[in-house]
Formats: sequence, C-alpha cells, structure tokens
Amino acid sequence: LEFIRQNGLPAGIGAHELSTVKACVDYGLEPDFWMKTLHLKSYLKVHHELDKCKFVTHDEVMYKNVFCYGPEETIAYMETLKQPWIAFKILAAGSIEPEVGFRHAFESGADFICVGMYDFQVVDNANIAMSVLNSDFKNKRPRPWLA
Repeated sequence: LEFIRQNGLPAGIGAHELSTVKACVDYGLEPDFWMKTLHLKSYLKVHHELDKCKFVTHDEVMYKNVFCYGPEETIAYMETLKQPWIAFKILAAGSIEPEVGFRHAFESGADFICVGMYDFQVVDNANIAMSVLNSDFKNKRPRPWLA
C-alpha cells in the first residue's frame, strides 16, 4: 500500500471473500478504499444441462454464479469500515437486472459500484445509476462525505 501511495496513487484492497477483508483489517492494513463483491442471493439462475435449460434457485446451485457468499455479513462488516467501498459483481454475471443490483448495492452501503457492461448498455445503466443516486439511498447508510 505504501509503495502505491509513494507513487502518487490511491491504494485499495479488493476481495471476493469477506474473510480476506477481515484479515487485512486484523493485520492493520488501511487502504484508501475497499473493493468487495456484493449481490443478492435470492435470484433465479439459469443452469444449462446438455441441451436443456431449467431454472433453479440460489440454494440449489451452490457456487455457480455466486460471487458473494454472505451478503448480509458483508453489508454489516463493511459498514464498520471508515474507507469508501466499491461493490463489484453486483449483477452476479448478468443474473440480476441492473435496476435491482444497483439499488441493492447502494442501499446496502456501497459508495461506488463497478459494473461490467457492453457498449450498448452504458447509457441505460448510467441512467439507472443516476436514478438510484438521486433517490433516498443516502438515508440507508450515512457516510461523512455524503453529508
């Protein structure tokens, strides 16, 4: 982190597993920002088996398109950190609609979102993000820089 900062850049730590973030905190690391996966776990997934396609719930397909294994624990823990949090994998590889995923991330305390998208999705996704940011999401988790 110090090497990155010595070169005039902000230094962050990112993780899929909350245990990684906790270990970094326990070790005394203080990044300028965190990146942590976050998404709803109650979405339907499409699971392909040969030529068939069937819908299954999150619990039926363990570890397929699951990037945040404990969203409630993640939300609670990230709230205790003073640094900004960038939530990523919020759409679970396209399994969650942007309207749902963006709102969930911001209302759950993410300060920023990192979202992969195709070029034809940029305008719609930017408008969706602005709609959420112009809503009352700030009341869900106060942050010093949002006052």
